[in-house]
Amino acid sequence: MRAKRSKKYRKLMHQYELTFGFREAYQVLVDSNFLRATDQFKMELIPALERTVQGKVKPLLTKCSLAAIMAAQPINPKTEKPYRPLFLPPPTELPLRHCSHNADSTPIDEIECLLSLLSPSSDVKKNKEHYILATAEPILRKTNPNEPKRKWKTEDDRKEEEAMRRSKTLRTSARSIPGVPIIYVKRSVMVLEPMSNPSEMIREGHERGKFRAGLDVEPPLGKRKRDGEEDDEESDEEPKKKRGPKVKGPNPLSVKKAKKRPDAPAPKKKAATVEAEGDDAAPKPKRKRRHNKGVHWEVEDAAESQPAEVDA
Repeated sequence: MRAKRSKKYRKLMHQYELTFGFREAYQVLVDSNFLRATDQFKMELIPALERTVQGKVKPLLTKCSLAAIMAAQPINPKTEKPYRPLFLPPPTELPLRHCSHNADSTPIDEIECLLSLLSPSSDVKKNKEHYILATAEPILRKTNPNEPKRKWKTEDDRKEEEAMRRSKTLRTSARSIPGVPIIYVKRSVMVLEPMSNPSEMIREGHERGKFRAGLDVEPPLGKRKRDGEEDDEESDEEPKKKRGPKVKGPNPLSVKKAKKRPDAPAPKKKAATVEAEGDDAAPKPKRKRRHNKGVHWEVEDAAESQPAEVDA
């Protein structure tokens, strides 16, 4: 698959996810014409579907579609049952979707069965189970170009015209249901149809609703008011200063840690001998210490110690 086409399909499935709630793995309802077309063009069922929807898929086959496939097969004379066609994958790859349209669970028309699963309610058309429809145009008989054209239609021609009409009816009815992606095979290419008009209208309404919801909500301006606060208090508040650019520094993990120095022992203080009388008591004045001032101070002290001479 080309990159441009795959990007387009991815965007389309994303729109289905946002608007209608599609999720992986996508449930794909396949019909009998789709299985015949994939077998004719030698496509692998699950990988081809995953490339188309750009995600994981879970293909399903209804009981009514299986009954329509087996009704067109020849009957085995030994078992008196129809042969299993080669284009029908095994149940491990294509599980059966049990659908009960009546009390005895007898199969009904394939197109009616698929449409009833896509939109169970006839009043409100809605794809509740998020199914994807996979269909294809019926395979026509190979005609000889040298053969002259007939003026009348044979029984095979009428069957082919009826099959083409039913295939177009299925796709037209599925487009009228909002939120139904349609995959079809045409000329050995698996194509994902763009959104139908009902789906596009719902998608536009959904986007418009989100836009209106965004306009209706008032953005919070400033702090939320508390009980008893006035508008004047908020107006008096000074605006916060903007912080400057953060100063860049070295990485703290790469910086070498500084060594801790041993703390010096603090000097011991003498206990106070005088108790303070109340809080108004004056602090005790510091006592001045007398230091040794040299030898001449010793001489003066000795002279003062001798008795003084008495004058005659």
